[in-house]
Amino acid sequence: MTTDTIAAPRHGPALPASTRAAPDSGTSFSFDAPGLAPMPLDLVELELALDLSGIPEHGFSEAVREAATTVKGEYLFDLPASGLAGDAQRIAVVCLSREDGGRFGLVLLSADGGQARTIEPDETTKGLVQFAKAFVGVLEKL
Repeated sequence: MTTDTIAAPRHGPALPASTRAAPDSGTSFSFDAPGLAPMPLDLVELELALDLSGIPEHGFSEAVREAATTVKGEYLFDLPASGLAGDAQRIAVVCLSREDGGRFGLVLLSADGGQARTIEPDETTKGLVQFAKAFVGVLEKL
């Protein structure tokens, strides 16, 4: 059995390579797995921009700032993750859209500081998103 995985921008664990259908088998493979929702396009774009931004060279904050600019979003702030998202050491908030009360994406820096990934806000980060909305409200008034 192989230990390869399929890297896909989504929430949840990567799928084992053994779930892939052979190209000539006539069976189609779908990334739709029960309980796992595909990542929204704006977060995929942000994650791809992060891959190009060079965290080791520029630092986490600057890399997220550059990635947010690339996708026409706004870097708001970053702070210690403090257990909000698994073993991440830092979490940054990016405003992806100001329409309809705002759309926010979160960027997590891995515990070793070598990788960043994007996630959608959830119940554990609800307070952070409320703070981000208030932060955007203040920016709009300035």
